[in-house]
Amino acid sequence: MIDVERFGGKRGYVEGLRARFLYALGAYRGAREINWAAVRRLVFACKGNICRSPYACARARALGVPATSFGLNATDGAPADPAALKNAQRRAVDLLTHRSLRRESCRITDGDLIVVFEPCQFIEISRNSGDVALQVTLLGLWARPIRPHIQDPYGRSDRYFQECFAIIDASVAELARRMTEGTTPRKNVGDGALM
Repeated sequence: MIDVERFGGKRGYVEGLRARFLYALGAYRGAREINWAAVRRLVFACKGNICRSPYACARARALGVPATSFGLNATDGAPADPAALKNAQRRAVDLLTHRSLRRESCRITDGDLIVVFEPCQFIEISRNSGDVALQVTLLGLWARPIRPHIQDPYGRSDRYFQECFAIIDASVAELARRMTEGTTPRKNVGDGALM
């Protein structure tokens, strides 16, 4: 039997399967084609900016990478979710001073790489970029194995928060490495590996 809690419940499991299938067909190909030499800051975006994106931002900053975050459906000024705060502390990440931002409150610049957690967020940001040439990627494409969909942990168990944050940790570390090298990724064995 499949342990769906590893994927954020039944919905997360189904969305993850769908995203992996579409990725295998070539969807999101552009999400791995990053001009690393141009990236100066990581901008993490999720739904409410109270769980995934603030954690990823704090992890990136802990690695010495300039980062910020916003939410696609956020209100300005909300603190991190209490469960996110508790689970982040277990991983030595402090979200106590985090306050959410709406997309409109986050100034995006040419050197930003917008990093999202779900394919629907990738599509939304890519479609609504206007005349600005944004670089956008899915965070889970930089994990091993690849997870094109990282389900929102909001309202989920501590176990899933830890699973989610572990995927974020590994993916952010890879983004930080690529930024430091400032190079376009080479095709490695396993780049297309799925879970």
